[in-house]
Amino acid sequence: MLSTLIRIFFGVDMALGFFNYAAWSWIVGNKFSIWFLLLSIFSTHLPDTDMIPYLLFRRRYRLISHWVLGHHPLLVLPLVATVSFGAAKVWIPDGLGYTVAIVTTGVFLHFVHDGMDSLGFPWLSPFSMIQFRFQSGKFSVVPQKEIDEWRERATLWMQRGSSAADEISGRTPPMTLAQLLFWGVGIMALVIFIMESSYRNHAA
Repeated sequence: MLSTLIRIFFGVDMALGFFNYAAWSWIVGNKFSIWFLLLSIFSTHLPDTDMIPYLLFRRRYRLISHWVLGHHPLLVLPLVATVSFGAAKVWIPDGLGYTVAIVTTGVFLHFVHDGMDSLGFPWLSPFSMIQFRFQSGKFSVVPQKEIDEWRERATLWMQRGSSAADEISGRTPPMTLAQLLFWGVGIMALVIFIMESSYRNHAA
């Protein structure tokens, strides 16, 4: 389980959380806030919280994918924008647009990352389950044959009766050099923003 947590920490979604926070904070001129950084990181991982209902109901309903609730862009993105708007209006009225932008963009970036997988991502879900992928600079529809082959493998995995830990570990990609480099660039972007924000505050 420790190795899985390490892979998540050094994962692409974590780096996207760094980039998302640094970019929006720089655009609006906000100073560094650990709470908004954590909010950004949370948002880039938010869709994967549907692992919870998946793990709870996978055997009862013979589920083969954790894309149960959080991976329907045409529903999730408007819902996230609306909920973050309402929450920010109550608790952070001065940072309304900033909060909505960080949370909604974070979720969107998670979907973009999913879309770079070989099996793509259903951008029109729940109204269409056609999966689109972006690889090697090309945007294309995933052939149904590839999806059916994946479903067969996933069904066999489900029939093995794997544990919750195995399910999580099996869906966490291994660390690669490219991934670590991307994570490092994300940290650099965050550090540069913090330094620039500190300099700006001292100069004011």
